[in-house]
Amino acid sequence: MEASGVSEAGDSIYRQIRDDIISGRLRANERLVVADLAQRLNTSTNPIREALQMLRGEGFVIIAPNRGARVRPIDQNFVRDIYEIGVLIEPALTRWFVGMATHEDIAKLEAVQADIEQNNFADQVRHSELDTRFHTIM
Repeated sequence: MEASGVSEAGDSIYRQIRDDIISGRLRANERLVVADLAQRLNTSTNPIREALQMLRGEGFVIIAPNRGARVRPIDQNFVRDIYEIGVLIEPALTRWFVGMATHEDIAKLEAVQADIEQNNFADQVRHSELDTRFHTIM
């Protein structure tokens, strides 16, 4: 179990499902049946459940009691809300990070930033992964 409380398997499955949503392989409002996902991704149901909870927390998935999970439609309002939240909290988080960052933290950020610049949006899924890694370090 990692420090975040999510197993390595759950984190890996989370990334796979998130990438499927971002790339459109899983479409808006598509039902996410735990057993089907477990079979397709060759895992047990626990990592699937962990991943769906993480994705729910990020707004990619809606979970309704007794109805299961489905891909959240990403509409203009959702994008606007996420953007506005980021605009509000990112400056404060950046100031906090700068005050406590080690040289090792800065080196990690610089390495990820170099990867982002090298990718140059050529691979959207890769860009998303790198962006997530960058912000996770912070």
